[in-house]
Amino acid sequence: MNKITIIIPTLNEFESLDVLLKEIQSLNFQNILDEVIVVDANSTDGTLDVAKKYNCKVINQSKVGGYGAAIIEGIKNSKSFYSVILDGDGSKNPSYILDLYNAIEKNTSEFVFASRYGKDCGSLDDTLLTFIGNRIFTNLGKIFFGTKINDILHTFFICKTENFNRISFKYNDFSFCVELPILVAKLKILHSEIPSYERKRISGKVKVNSFIDGYKILKSMIKIFTH
Repeated sequence: MNKITIIIPTLNEFESLDVLLKEIQSLNFQNILDEVIVVDANSTDGTLDVAKKYNCKVINQSKVGGYGAAIIEGIKNSKSFYSVILDGDGSKNPSYILDLYNAIEKNTSEFVFASRYGKDCGSLDDTLLTFIGNRIFTNLGKIFFGTKINDILHTFFICKTENFNRISFKYNDFSFCVELPILVAKLKILHSEIPSYERKRISGKVKVNSFIDGYKILKSMIKIFTH
């Protein structure tokens, strides 16, 4: 049986991380879970103490910071056949990990993405602005890059670790969220998606600025398209 590593990027998320790791511990992952890796961006609130309490492997993020960099660094340190990304704020429900695992085990996909949009999907953490932005970026991805997934900004996925590490990424910030599915489509990597419901973040401050990060993401998509 192929096993998984769960990777959680964090920045000052001690309250939500405690709940999240407790949930992971209570779910029936023991037969497939190798380890949990917390990639931390210099938290100052006790996040690392929580990670150590649950025997997570802790990686202090390198100087090249950013959300994308944390994911890349986490997966590079994964020794499992599969890697799964969760967010430290708890909005991504870990109960879907088994669905992601079953989906990638049953088909030939190298990546399986969880989607918040479509049949049997939804989000309690969306605002009108983030919903509109996501719809715009998702459709731009489909039109200009041939992406097939319905939620281009939702970095809740499982992948074959070895295959992920073969991809060369340029973006270390939130632009990574669109770069990943775009490169998966451009490189004709087999992928699929499953429906999911995003819940309200458990605690912590929103790390994304809708306007600033939205502009960066659009700029990154234009650069990828023109190169």
